[in-house]
This record gives sequence, C-alpha cells and structure tokens, in this order.
Amino acid sequence: MGEEIESIQCPCGRVIENPEEYKVLYLKHELQEIDILCPNDSCYLRELGYIKFELQEGKAKFKEASFYPPFVTWNSGRLGADEAEAKLKNHLKMIAKKVDWTRLGLQKPATT
Repeated sequence: MGEEIESIQCPCGRVIENPEEYKVLYLKHELQEIDILCPNDSCYLRELGYIKFELQEGKAKFKEASFYPPFVTWNSGRLGADEAEAKLKNHLKMIAKKVDWTRLGLQKPATT
C-alpha cells in the first residue's frame, strides 16, 4: 500500500504503528470536540489530542485537529521535528477520516 509509516510513540511507552489504534471519545458535546486517546488504558497522559467540529444545518463539519504538546515534543525528540510533524499530521488525517461525521450531525445541540 505504499511506504510504511514509522511508528509514533506515546510518552507512556505505547508504540502506535497504525492510526487505527487510537481511541476516539465524543464526550465534550457542548464543546463540539472529540478526544483522541492513547490506546494504552493505563497511560498517564491518556488524552493525546482532539478534533473540533461545527454543526451547520444538521451536518458536522471538520474544524481543526491537533495533538497536544507533550505528545508532539516526545515524538519530535525521537524522530526529528520534520519527520514527526509529517507523521503526526498523517495520523490526524487518518483519524478524522474514521469519524462518523453523518452520525455527529444528527446530535442535538446542547441546551444551557
């Protein structure tokens, strides 16, 4: 399927060979945010990044995605800044592709 992606690693030690391994959690309804979690259930960081979206006319639209600095810095130190940035961007793209955007769009906006 093309070139092999060198593994990203969480500071907890968990090697993430495939972006499919991350866990995604839609808990922050009012913030319209999806958490990207480490696949290691006992990870001390746990939350590695996020995907933000907007609800427009009953549809969820991607807004932005990012990994948090400790995760990025750890991988930059291991792989070099340029290589880590490219691989982490690729991971974010692949994670965003597996989100069920249609289902998110069906969610009712939070009322205060």
